[in-house]
Amino acid sequence: MNTTEIIGRTIIDIFVWSKMDVDGLDEAEVSIQLDNGKLIGIPWSFESEKIEKELKPDSESLFLDLSDIPVHSINPERKTIQEVLDAKKKRESSLIGRLKKAVGLGEGIPREYKVYKTEYRENKLKYLKNQKIKDFLMFDDSDSVGYIELENGYIITETIMSPQGTGAAGLKYYSNLESFEESWGTEYKRLKNKNQ
Repeated sequence: MNTTEIIGRTIIDIFVWSKMDVDGLDEAEVSIQLDNGKLIGIPWSFESEKIEKELKPDSESLFLDLSDIPVHSINPERKTIQEVLDAKKKRESSLIGRLKKAVGLGEGIPREYKVYKTEYRENKLKYLKNQKIKDFLMFDDSDSVGYIELENGYIITETIMSPQGTGAAGLKYYSNLESFEESWGTEYKRLKNKNQ
């Protein structure tokens, strides 16, 4: 397959392989499974040929669990670690605290670090599944892969390397063209406009 052949295809799954190197760089590789059964990488240019690829061992599907993501809140009073430890020590040294400890019912995890509220954040990866590829965008002077625009307005790309521990390597997405342009500007070219 080449870059032009991905237009109109539907994304069935997205896989990410990643490797973290302590004191080095994090690496990642994104593979996209299309409705024709082909597995591709994100192209580098309009003229990219042979974008099909083999799935690396240990790659993981991003679509295995598309449910919303729980966010657990702890420490409602926003105490420092020292304040939490001091409060725990004070509770344990009280008469009731000493009695509980004597019968084996010590506090364990300080109550300030127990979950007091759970909220759910929307998992936006669900907006990438079963979407048709609308266009391919790229910048002339870029030294990275291009950007795939989906029918619902999302734009996806990949960051191949990033500083260790930043979490920046892997799939990157923008929920619409405006947020993409805020990050990268408007000097990109579209595959659909290439021959015009």
